[in-house]
Amino acid sequence: MAIEGVLQTLQRVATVVDRLEALTEDLKDFRASTTSRVERIDEQLANVRERLTRLEALREADRSQLQADIARFKAEVERLELRQVRQLPDSG
Repeated sequence: MAIEGVLQTLQRVATVVDRLEALTEDLKDFRASTTSRVERIDEQLANVRERLTRLEALREADRSQLQADIARFKAEVERLELRQVRQLPDSG
């Protein structure tokens, strides 16, 4: 009877070892999958950062162009106003 108890204990230990091996393999697969996903997310984040940097540069260029256009428009308005003032007859 003692041998049966030892054999049952060994069987239980073997079962536990098999389960641990299966869990270890599942954990390795999960780790590989997670690592792959994290790497993809890192790449996507880097791409988003690059796009953001380009968009900020474009926004700044657009802002500068708009400011230059506004300055030219103001200068043109001032020239037209001066021309109109010169063309007014003297009221004196």
